[in-house]
Amino acid sequence: MVESFGNALPKVNEVDLKSALPKGLILLLTPIIILIGILISGNFYLLEYFHVLSGSAWTGMDLIMGIFFAYIMRGLRNDERAEVSKRLIPVMLFFMPAIATTTITAGIYLAFAMNINLYSDYFIVVAILALSLMIIGLLVFLPNELKIYLELSRGGKNITKIVSLTMFNIRLSLVQLILQLTIIVFMAHFATGYPI
Repeated sequence: MVESFGNALPKVNEVDLKSALPKGLILLLTPIIILIGILISGNFYLLEYFHVLSGSAWTGMDLIMGIFFAYIMRGLRNDERAEVSKRLIPVMLFFMPAIATTTITAGIYLAFAMNINLYSDYFIVVAILALSLMIIGLLVFLPNELKIYLELSRGGKNITKIVSLTMFNIRLSLVQLILQLTIIVFMAHFATGYPI
């Protein structure tokens, strides 16, 4: 029974990867448009709500990728891992960069709105961690996802490359998760004033 279900799954080169682009663009543009609308409205509470919600989505995705997917992927064959990679493309290539950059942007606007001392040790640590997350996300994670997408769009014949890049990004998600959780500790300090 399980075998017949597994055989029903389409192979990497049988699935229309072009459908990832429209889905991905929606995932890319939605958080950006929402943040722009909030910034135009000047509503502090909506900005705070968006920052918490988008940060939760980002941290949740890294939690799922860094812990659960790492565990799941270890038990799969390389062709199955490549299939999972293909199905993750709209989220990983478009949504993750959008949610990460809008979360950080909203956080910067909140820091200014809350008159947080930008020279405090706490803020400097958060700024360094946020900058690290941006560098990891935009200069490592995103290019890897683009390489995966391009390889899949060529038919996905180099499964080793697809799997290698996917597994690297999954491990990188765990690093990002740790950095995000550290930032959350500092944000709780900013929100409550309670010392760390």
